[in-house]
Amino acid sequence: MKKILATFLVFSIFIFGCSKKDKTQSEVAETRTAVKEHKAASLEPYETLFDSLKSSLEGRDYQKTLAVINSMKDEIWEQAPLILQNVLLVKGQDNTYGVYEPAEDDVYSEGETIYLYVEPLGYKIIKSEAGYYEFGFSADFQVVTENGEIIGGQEKFVQLPFKSWHPNKEVAITFNYHFSGLPAGKYKIITTVYDANSDKKAAAEIWFTTR
Repeated sequence: MKKILATFLVFSIFIFGCSKKDKTQSEVAETRTAVKEHKAASLEPYETLFDSLKSSLEGRDYQKTLAVINSMKDEIWEQAPLILQNVLLVKGQDNTYGVYEPAEDDVYSEGETIYLYVEPLGYKIIKSEAGYYEFGFSADFQVVTENGEIIGGQEKFVQLPFKSWHPNKEVAITFNYHFSGLPAGKYKIITTVYDANSDKKAAAEIWFTTR
């Protein structure tokens, strides 16, 4: 069915192009103009901020310069998808943003806890009536064999609400995984993180070995 539909669409475009060439060219030109206008509109906030940045730098007003840079970051943050960066195995759970001890390797004994560290970006921050900035996450996980077979997992196994007087953008999450009964071998943990205040989500994948 999909193949027939695709063939029909290609045929229709070919006939239309032959019989109404001028109109097609006009529509293409209009589309290109619309795309350019859309791009210009989406860049407009940044152009204004760039002008402010240049002005503050020329005047050596460094406090204002930093404020403008933060405004740029806020604009990009709002448009960005949820991103999980610095995904790695660490030695324990008592970690803060950028403060952790990487695991020496990815090999674990039976029943040993696996600590997975991630730094999320692009999550939506809302301000409550009480003046707090609130954001948060939930997560699913799956355990997958080297052959791609899913052998376990759980949906929404954790809820992580955050509340602060500042719109924090430097946040770290440490997931603790404790598996029992896994035969010796190599496995992958797929951790899918969901933003609590939007439909954004992102997945982190990391391999580990049991012995």
